[in-house]
Amino acid sequence: PAPCPPPPLGGSRRRVRRGPAAPSRRPVAMVFFTIFATIDSITLLFAMTGMTVSSLGFLKCIADLEHDLMNTMDFLSNLKLLEKVEHAFILLNLLASVPFFGNWWMAPPQVMWSIFKFGRLMVGGGKIDEKDAFKKEVYMHHRKIHTMSLFFYLISWFIYFARAITAVMDIHVHGISPYD
Repeated sequence: PAPCPPPPLGGSRRRVRRGPAAPSRRPVAMVFFTIFATIDSITLLFAMTGMTVSSLGFLKCIADLEHDLMNTMDFLSNLKLLEKVEHAFILLNLLASVPFFGNWWMAPPQVMWSIFKFGRLMVGGGKIDEKDAFKKEVYMHHRKIHTMSLFFYLISWFIYFARAITAVMDIHVHGISPYD
């Protein structure tokens, strides 16, 4: 580093500050935003993990029904439970994404996906009648929807995972970790 300049004429020994502006509320705000981003990133990762697992559960139930490993009543009760679980995690994902809608490129696709899934829920697109459960065109339609969901969730999960790891590492970079 360059040596400090000599004191100004007149005898004042005040240090000349170099670098960023004088400290103010900036470090406190940085700590707050870093911690908020970490909590949000972990929440998003948790929500996306739940959405991925519920989508896998849907696909497993459909495969079990197709190969006669599950009866219709168990199939329908499992789908009803998985639908509630998936929509709870979608809502959590939506609530964690909305604050970043204009600032983060992943927020608009997540909001649009939530609108698609909740719209489908409102019109009864996920319903399967007991008499139609074994029809190939019915369960293949649901398999396509949940396969599409699974791919969307997996792609999002990897991005959310990278975001969560980056947010946790940000705590160490900024030196606000108790371990630093």
